[in-house]
Amino acid sequence: MNGRTAGSTRRAVAVTVAALLTVAVLAVWAVACGAARPAGSTAAGGSTATTTSTATSQPRPSTSTSATTTSTTEISPVQAILEQMTLREKAAQVLLLAFDGTTMQPATKDLLLESPPGGLLLLSRNVTGATQLRSLCDELQQAALDGGAPIGLFIAADQEGGPVQRIHSGLPRIPAARALGDEGSLVQTRKLAAETAAGLLSLGVNMNLAPVADVVSDPTSFLYERTYGGDPILVSDFVGAVTDTFVQNGLVAAVKHFPGHGSAPGDTHGAVVVTDTSEYDFATIHLRPFKAALAAGVDCVMMAHIVANAYDPDAPASLSRAVIDDVLRGGLDFSGVVIADDLEMAGVAEVWAGGAGTESDPGELAVLALEAGCDLLISTGILPRQTAMIDAIVEAVDSGRLSQDRLDEAVGRIVEVKTRHGIGVSQPSGPSAE
Repeated sequence: MNGRTAGSTRRAVAVTVAALLTVAVLAVWAVACGAARPAGSTAAGGSTATTTSTATSQPRPSTSTSATTTSTTEISPVQAILEQMTLREKAAQVLLLAFDGTTMQPATKDLLLESPPGGLLLLSRNVTGATQLRSLCDELQQAALDGGAPIGLFIAADQEGGPVQRIHSGLPRIPAARALGDEGSLVQTRKLAAETAAGLLSLGVNMNLAPVADVVSDPTSFLYERTYGGDPILVSDFVGAVTDTFVQNGLVAAVKHFPGHGSAPGDTHGAVVVTDTSEYDFATIHLRPFKAALAAGVDCVMMAHIVANAYDPDAPASLSRAVIDDVLRGGLDFSGVVIADDLEMAGVAEVWAGGAGTESDPGELAVLALEAGCDLLISTGILPRQTAMIDAIVEAVDSGRLSQDRLDEAVGRIVEVKTRHGIGVSQPSGPSAE
């Protein structure tokens, strides 16, 4: 060791020893100061930072307020909204409900004032024109605000194109998906999707229950005209293009009907439908368009009511934890909102009502769907059946059958999408599209 190195080492040791002595003295003083304070004058579980602050400045009465403030500022906007909501408000938030009238009806207003749902679903009976619809959407959002809703409403429509278009004024006329898949182009389809998104948003409609991602080859299927084709690659291209365009334009999209209604013969609107399609065929054919939608950033996936024996022979996909958790969330890594298709459809209602012709229990179906992992539940039923859903969800949480965490998870996903899209009841609506 040369002289320069030895000198440097000695100086380093000296500095280290001095620093250690200083820390020791400060620590002893801090302990003495703490012992001299009255009990309860400092926050429980004090940290090193608190001790250092005490030793270098005037003693403070308490750090509890500071700690609480820090904790509050770290709460996410979603969590802050959840903490404002009562159990009944959360139970209503997971519902997307159809309603009557082209103007605000007293029954709808009462519902929005008492238990604002997560959203309202527009059917053809609610729409006569662009100006009328713009006014209705504004009234609905304002009523939810007056009812104390901490977040705005989803106002949704099935605006697929072809035979399924609820709104005909202020929007482009879209060809059937099959026509676009057979004769159209992705460029044309993107243009129509962009015009649709802009038009819907200008009317106050912030969610489109589209695109249809089913792969259908059978021309007798009720879905045939509503699907882009029977080739999973072609369908994936069109579904991805439409979804991406909706996402880029700020419209909430809900791709449907998972895991692929095209895998099954029959129509779940009128009967229980079962498919024996294999897991291999699901993976290589029917799930591919959904993967394209997920890759494009889709916010919501709507579940079909088909019974897919390959995954769960005992329940429709919409009520199956195996399909929702294992296939959609686990297999495809989807973390957004899972929507249960209309719980009034025979394909799901008859399964849990004892057979055809037996009236289903809407409250029981709502709880089963939430238990399975759905987050947002559609009901086109009459108002008493819709309020029965709210009552049943509240009762299920109170009894412990449905955990508060599961309900909060569902509501949290809904609120996250709404906050990200700026869906707030106090926001201005914008100009009319007519």
